[in-house]
Amino acid sequence: MKLVKLLLITLAVVLVIAGLGWQFWLKDQVAYAKVATAYGAKQVCSCLHVGERPLESCMDDFTVDISAVTIADDGAVTTASVLGGLVKSEASFTPGLGCTLAKP
Repeated sequence: MKLVKLLLITLAVVLVIAGLGWQFWLKDQVAYAKVATAYGAKQVCSCLHVGERPLESCMDDFTVDISAVTIADDGAVTTASVLGGLVKSEASFTPGLGCTLAKP
C-alpha cells in the first residue's frame, strides 16, 4: 500500500512539474506571436500606404520567415494574424500621419 501511495505522489509531482513547464513555454510562445503580428501589421501597413508599394514587395522586407503570419489589407486597416486568427493585430492608416497599431 505504501508503494502505491509513493507512486501516486511521484506521478502527481511529475504532472505538476510538466504542467508548469507547459504553461511557461506556452506563455512565451503567445507573447512572441503577439509581437510578431504587431510588427508585421505595422510594417506592412507602412509599406503599403506610406511607401505605396505592392504587398509582394512588402513581404520581401522581412529578414525572418513570416510564412506563419497571415496578412490582410482592406484599404485602411492592415491585419496580421497567426493560428487562424487566434492572435491578431491591426494597424490603421491615417493620411498625413502614417500607420498606427490599434489598441488590442
